[in-house]
Amino acid sequence: MTTTHDHDIQPLRTLTRLSEPRVFTHEEALELMPLLMVITARTKKEINNFNAQLAYFKNRQDKTTELQDRINGSMQTWSEKIRRLGAIPVSLCKVKIPGENGQYYWEYPEAKLYLH
Repeated sequence: MTTTHDHDIQPLRTLTRLSEPRVFTHEEALELMPLLMVITARTKKEINNFNAQLAYFKNRQDKTTELQDRINGSMQTWSEKIRRLGAIPVSLCKVKIPGENGQYYWEYPEAKLYLH
């Protein structure tokens, strides 16, 4: 029989309830960055693809409306994923992470956090 100990649980793999704010230690915020990087890179690539299609279909109102809806949906999905990780989306590619000594800020594709 195996047992799970508190130290075996990796908190960053646990989603946060949207109504429960989380405060990260500096180490936890740093560990969150690779996930933020992957999620944001995928979303940015998807949105860039939609924007390229928008330029191509600029004279077709039906297609541009559909593509704009898809862009908005991608941004909403990104925002929800960021919130579920316990961070706060500021704008696409910019995230605020509540910290013990203030707010950490991360911006794609930076590999570091800024404390404010």
